[in-house]
Amino acid sequence: MSNQENIIETLRTGDLIRHGRMSLGMTQAELASYLTQHNDIFNGVDTVTISRWEAGRVYPSTKRLIAFAKILYPQHTRTTLKYMIKDRPRGHQECKVSKVNAFHPHPYLVGEAHRALAITDDISRLTSGTRRCIDPYFMALSQQQEQAKTLRLVVLDPTTQEIFGHLLAYCGNLDTCSEAPSVIISSVYAGSDKIFEFLFSQFFRFAVQQDARSIHLICGDSQQRALAKRLGLTQSRTKAPQLIQSALADREGQIFEGDYFETLAHPDFIALFASDIAPYPQVEGDEASGQHDEQRDYVSSSA
Repeated sequence: MSNQENIIETLRTGDLIRHGRMSLGMTQAELASYLTQHNDIFNGVDTVTISRWEAGRVYPSTKRLIAFAKILYPQHTRTTLKYMIKDRPRGHQECKVSKVNAFHPHPYLVGEAHRALAITDDISRLTSGTRRCIDPYFMALSQQQEQAKTLRLVVLDPTTQEIFGHLLAYCGNLDTCSEAPSVIISSVYAGSDKIFEFLFSQFFRFAVQQDARSIHLICGDSQQRALAKRLGLTQSRTKAPQLIQSALADREGQIFEGDYFETLAHPDFIALFASDIAPYPQVEGDEASGQHDEQRDYVSSSA
C-alpha cells in the first residue's frame, strides 16, 4: 500500500461506521436495513455495501456521511438554531459586546447566524450563509495573522461547506467550547469528537513516522513553506519535506504533551490539518463533469 493510500485509510470512516454499528449492537445486515428505514439516501445499501465501507474499499458520499452522522450521532448534528438562542440568551447578550469569547464562542456564532439566515432548519440555507458567520469568528479567535490565514484555508475549502450547518449546531451544543476551530469542524465530520481525536492523532503520527515523501501528500507547497517557516527551517522547496519530517519527529513529544486542546491548537498541527488534502476526495469523474454526484460512493484507489 502506498503512502497516499495509507493516509487516506487513516482519514477514512470505516472505523466510524463499524463503531456506530457495534454501538447499536447490530449486524451489517441490520445496519443496512436501519439506515434505509431512516433516510431514502441509503436506498440500495446492503450488507455488501456496509462490509466494503468498513473495510475501506469504498466510502460513502458526503451526503451519506452527513446522514449517517445524523442518524447515529444526533447529539452532534442538530441543524436547528432555535434552541440555541432560547437556551443561551445571557451568553448571547454578553458576547454581543465582546464579540467573541474563547471559551463560549457559540453565542456569537448563533447571533451572527440569526441575522444572516433569519433562523432556518434548512441545511442548504445554513450551508450557504455560514461562512459569513464563521469567518469573523475564526479571525477574532486567532491572535496570529499567519494562523488566521491557515484557518481560513479550512473555512473556505469547498469540500467542507456542506458541513458548516452542522458545525454551527455542534457549537451550540457545547456548554463550554475550548476546542480549536479545526477540532470542531473535524469532530462534526467524524460524528464524534472522540473518534476525531483518534483519527487525527493517528494521522499526525503517521506524518512523523513515515519517510519525507509523505509530506508532499500531507501538505501542498504553500503549507510546506508556511510550516517550514514556523519550524524555523529553510524554505528550500526541494529540501522542505525532509526538513519538516525531521523537525516534526524531533518535536513529537513536545507537541503531544499537555491537554487535548493545546495539542490540537498547536500551529504545527493546524498547518498539517489545513493541507491540500481534502477530508474526502472527489467522486470519480467529478473533475471532468464539474459536478458533484452526491449519490455515488467514493472509491479507494486500493479497491
